[in-house]
Amino acid sequence: MSLAQANAFLERMKHDDAFNEAVNRMEDAETRMAFINRQGYNFTPEELAMASHQ
Repeated sequence: MSLAQANAFLERMKHDDAFNEAVNRMEDAETRMAFINRQGYNFTPEELAMASHQ
């Protein structure tokens, strides 16, 4: 798990519209995190929150 992975995820969300839309279409948080993990990102909700506030 990694803060660097959370940062990379946020950057992709900003610049990849198709990826952003796919993530936001997920029905719930569990499904969303499973999709994000399959895309190669591995971070905790806490790490994502920390990355969001940088």
